[in-house]
Amino acid sequence: MTPHRTPARTRYSSPLRYPGGKARMAPWLTETFESLQWPMDVEIWLEPFGGGAGAALTALTAGNVPEAWIVEANPALAAFWTTVMSDGPALAARVERTVPTLALFQDSRQNVAAALGGEQVDPFELGLSAFILNRCSRSGMILPSVGPIGGKTQDGQHTIGARFNASALAERIRSVHALGDRFKVFAGDGISFLEDLQHSGVQDEVFCFVDPPYIGVGNDLYAIGMDDDLHQRLARALNRLTAPWLLTYDAHPQIPLLYPDSEIVEFDIPHTAGSSRVGREYLVLGPGMGLPEANPLGKGNVYRLAA
Repeated sequence: MTPHRTPARTRYSSPLRYPGGKARMAPWLTETFESLQWPMDVEIWLEPFGGGAGAALTALTAGNVPEAWIVEANPALAAFWTTVMSDGPALAARVERTVPTLALFQDSRQNVAAALGGEQVDPFELGLSAFILNRCSRSGMILPSVGPIGGKTQDGQHTIGARFNASALAERIRSVHALGDRFKVFAGDGISFLEDLQHSGVQDEVFCFVDPPYIGVGNDLYAIGMDDDLHQRLARALNRLTAPWLLTYDAHPQIPLLYPDSEIVEFDIPHTAGSSRVGREYLVLGPGMGLPEANPLGKGNVYRLAA
């Protein structure tokens, strides 16, 4: 495997805020990727639920990972990532000129709502709208229902532009764009992508890190959620894979039933979307994947589930 290590670790590689994202898990995931003992060299990091791509981008910029692919079903979020890669310098320049306002936020919500409703929206403008909602909403979610930081009155300590450092964010966009062919974005359904992987000719070169919509919270947090049938379909796709894979989920009683032949560990995780509480989540290990010796986030407890 050809090394692509950079000298220093970048604290924030993704331009996006993504509550519940797994960027903090990237150091452990990268070590796992680098230590894989597989019949063929594993050279592609795949995330079928791309989201903020924090783990993938951190692995690319600070780890020995040659290439990362993400798949994203939310058309607005997919438009952001594809625009970053196809027209990153122009997007960065636009971000530098942008001053967040309530009017811009409302326009961005309308663009995202239109795209989620199946309407055609200019990809560049849709990508920018997704970015505005992510950086300027209270939750960071890219949904037409989100509200702005500071609310409608904008008279509190934090206002709509509190998390919109235009110059720093533009630089992150340029850095991701500079990855070129090492970072590939696919718009579409991540489960279908996994199902097709076995016929793609690259299955033996891929490591899959899977962080799907969680079961216990329903679909309130997601523009494109998953029902029980889709969770079962994901399980079937992963259980058939010969590629190495890891899966994170909420600590829901259905997970051991979906993955009866897999090792599962439970680990502490702090939640940042409007809450400072510490919760627990599951890490499901595909065949041949070693158990973590400590919490994959670097701190907190980890527990092995009884078979």
